[in-house]
Amino acid sequence: MANNILSDGRHTVEISHKTIVFTAFFIIFLAVIRQIEGILVGIFVSYLIMAAVNPLVNILEKFKIPRAISAIVILIGMLSAIVSGIAALIPPIVDQTGAFLAQLPKLLGQLGVQLDQSLVSSQLGSIPQNAFKVISGVFSNAIAVFTILVMSYYMILERQHLSGRLTKWFGDNEATLEALLAKIETKIGAWIRGQVILSLIIGAAVYIGLISLSIPYAVPLAIIAGLMESIPNIGPTVSMVPAAVVGFTISPLHGGAVVLLYFLIQQFENNLIVPLVMRRAVGLNPLVTIIALMVGLSLGGVAGAVLSIPVVLIGEVLIPYFIGRSKSKV
Repeated sequence: MANNILSDGRHTVEISHKTIVFTAFFIIFLAVIRQIEGILVGIFVSYLIMAAVNPLVNILEKFKIPRAISAIVILIGMLSAIVSGIAALIPPIVDQTGAFLAQLPKLLGQLGVQLDQSLVSSQLGSIPQNAFKVISGVFSNAIAVFTILVMSYYMILERQHLSGRLTKWFGDNEATLEALLAKIETKIGAWIRGQVILSLIIGAAVYIGLISLSIPYAVPLAIIAGLMESIPNIGPTVSMVPAAVVGFTISPLHGGAVVLLYFLIQQFENNLIVPLVMRRAVGLNPLVTIIALMVGLSLGGVAGAVLSIPVVLIGEVLIPYFIGRSKSKV
């Protein structure tokens, strides 16, 4: 691109062919990325699973268990746990969630909030008509989960050959890249394993606490608490709201007891569970976490919010590395 001055003082801007071609290819590149963003997210999730499972595979490999066998056993175990958990939870979830929705107008009415009963009834009545859509969505999601697990399996198998390929591709920089990847995988793997354990502990603690307080709908409320645990700082507070609503509809005493229960669980989590379970994962600044969650939620919804934390963890490793390299070149 050039800027020329004519004899009468006017400016002309000349755009080179290379600039036009580069701009065109960049726009096409962005369009392609937009079309395959779902595939890219699937690959990223597969990489996260690989980072979490690979250390376990390495441990089993030390006991002479072939890498391929240990990887497939762990992944099948994960899939079986997911399927078994869903199968075990579906009946109480359906029963309690249906009862909760049916009672929702009455519960909100006790709190002074009016909800159109016909609206809820129409939504409940449309469930059979939407059954096919629900089944289709479950089937497509099951295929997506299976595909991600297959990709994770092959990533685990290929991980041991990565050093040689980095040497072939990057030569002397192989050791540095391998160290960066190892650091990233250590952080992400520890974070994922810690989040799974935290979700199970918090979900179980909330369920036991709600049952002890005779709060109905304990199963869906506990599942909400466990799932929201994957969203740091914000998730635990959000999961308390529906439980508190149910508690206050019974009595102010029950509502206050539910709020106290969630507060005690959160304190127990922050002061004991998190230091024990997440000691290998580097803690993030709360402000950075909230900003990352807001950006992820805006760009990709709930999935974007959850995946924003691994992205920040990767950035914590890569940004200092590139800053260090730029300073060394000056």
